[in-house]
Amino acid sequence: MDVTLSRIASTFENVRNTIKNKHSSERLQNLKKDIQFLQTELIVLGKENHDLYVRSLAMEGYLALLTAKSMPISLIDKRNILQTSYDKLKPYELREDCLFILLRIQNLLCYYLIQLDQTSLAREILENIEEIYDKVNQFKPDTFLDAEDLFTTEPINTIKRINPEKIDKVITNNIQMQAFLYNKLNLPDKYTLYNHTALRRQLEMKEGTPQDWALRTARLGNYFTYLNQLNHARHHLCAAYHVLRTCHDNCKLMPEEFILQKADFEIQFLELSHHWVKYGLALFKLSRKNILNKYFTQPASKADLWKTMDVVNENIENLEENGKDVGTEKIGKGDCSADNIFTFPSLDLKDIENRVPKETVKTSESARKLFAFTHKWLMRAKHYYDFEQHSAQYITCSLQLAELYEHLAFFERNIDSQYSIQKRRADVLEALNSLLKTCDNVMSVQIDVIRELSQVQLELMALNLQKLWVEESQTNILNLDIDADSIIHSLDSESNKTLTEKTLSASCKNALLRKMEAATSLNGRLFRLSGQLNGNPVPSESSFGMDLKI
Repeated sequence: MDVTLSRIASTFENVRNTIKNKHSSERLQNLKKDIQFLQTELIVLGKENHDLYVRSLAMEGYLALLTAKSMPISLIDKRNILQTSYDKLKPYELREDCLFILLRIQNLLCYYLIQLDQTSLAREILENIEEIYDKVNQFKPDTFLDAEDLFTTEPINTIKRINPEKIDKVITNNIQMQAFLYNKLNLPDKYTLYNHTALRRQLEMKEGTPQDWALRTARLGNYFTYLNQLNHARHHLCAAYHVLRTCHDNCKLMPEEFILQKADFEIQFLELSHHWVKYGLALFKLSRKNILNKYFTQPASKADLWKTMDVVNENIENLEENGKDVGTEKIGKGDCSADNIFTFPSLDLKDIENRVPKETVKTSESARKLFAFTHKWLMRAKHYYDFEQHSAQYITCSLQLAELYEHLAFFERNIDSQYSIQKRRADVLEALNSLLKTCDNVMSVQIDVIRELSQVQLELMALNLQKLWVEESQTNILNLDIDADSIIHSLDSESNKTLTEKTLSASCKNALLRKMEAATSLNGRLFRLSGQLNGNPVPSESSFGMDLKI
C-alpha cells in the first residue's frame, strides 16, 4: 500500500509540474500519459485496500476534473468523464474526503450540460445536491479535505483540512449556476430567489470586488422592476448604490488608485442611473394603471357614462380607502411573506431607502416627488451621452424624459401647470426631432416622435379649450333670481341663438376660433407628415374643411 501511494504521489507531482510548464511542446502528451497511469494505479489501490476505496474514488474525481479542464477533448467527452465520476462519488457525498470534490465536479458538469442544452438533467442534479447544503453546516469547520491533498503517503487523519470558506464559495457558485439555469428556463420566481441568495452569500463572504457585486445587484433590482415587484427592486438598487458609493468614497482616499478607476466608476454609476429611471417610470405606470382600473372597472349599471371625467381628483379617495388594487397586488405578491428573504441584513439601508419614493402615486404632491427623484437620475445619464457619439442612448433618454413629463401632467390638477408640463414635453420631442432629421436610418424612430408630437399638440389644444370653457363658465353664471319671463323673452328674441352664444363676447369667440383653427391646422400637418413618412395615404388638406352631412 505504501509503495502504491508513493508512486501515485510521485506521478501526481509530475502532473503538477507539467501543468505549470505551459510552454513545453510535449506538455499535453506527458499530461495524458501521467493521468492514465494514475487512473490505473488508483483502481488497483481501491480494489486491494478496502479502507482506501473511497479515498481512491475522491482522487479519481480530481483527475476527472483535471482532465475536463486541461485536455483538448470534446464537450460531450468532458460531460461523460465528469458524469461517471459524479455517479461514483454521490453515495459518499458527506464523507470528509468526497464532499468538496463532489461539489466542484457537480458545478462543472452542470455548466457543460447547460451548454449542451441538457437543462433537465442539469436541473435535476442541482436540485438534488441542495439537500446537502444545510447538512454541511452541521459539521465542524475542520472536517473536510481537498482531494488534491489526498495524493500523498500520509494517512487521512493527518492531512490538513480545507478552509471552510472554500466550501462556502463552491456552494455559492452552485447556487449561482442554479439561478442561471432558472433564468434560461424562464422561471422568474426561482431565478430571483437563487440569484439573491448567491448575492447575499457573496456579500457576507466579501467575495469578488464591490463594484462587480453592486452592478450584479443593480441588474437584479432592474429585473424586479420588470416584474413590477418594486419593493424588492428598491431594496436591491439601494444596496447597489450604497456599496458602490462606499467603494467610490474609499477609493478617493487613495488618489493614485482613484485616477485609475475614475472612468470605471462613471460607467458603473451611469448603469445604476438607468436602472433608477426605469424604477421611477414603472412606479408612475403602475400608479396610473391603478387609478384607471379603479375608474373603469366599476359596474356598468352604476357608472354615469355622460359624466365628465376627473379621474385623478375624483377617485383618489376611493383608492386610499381601499388601499388595495390590481397594481399593488402585483407589487406586494410575495413581498410580505418574503421580506426577509429578499433583503441584505448585513447592510444598513434604512436612511437610503427612506429617500426613495415607494408608494403608488395618488396626489400631485407625491407625483412631483417621484418626478424630481427620477428626473435627477435621468439627467445624470442624459448629460453623459452625446448625440453624435451615442445616438441610441441619447434618443432613449430623450424619450424617457418626454414620458416622465407625460406622467407628471397626468397627476397635475391645475390646468396651467398641465399646459406648462406638456409644453416642456413638446420641447423635448421637437428638439429630438430636429436632431433626427440630420441622421439616416432612423426613420421609424422619427415617425414615433412625430406621432407623439401630434398627441402632445392635441393635449395642448384640449387644455386650451378646457381653460376657455372654465373662463366662460365663470364669466357667464346665470342669476337664478332673475325673472323667468325675462329669460324666456331673451330666448324668443333670437331663436337661432343660445343663451351662451348671446352672452359670449365677440372677442372671446374670435380668440377661441383662432386657437381652434391654429391647433387643427398644426395637427393636420403633423398627421399628414406622419402618414407620408410611413408610406400611408393621407387625406388632402381640403378634406379637413368638408362639411359632414347626416
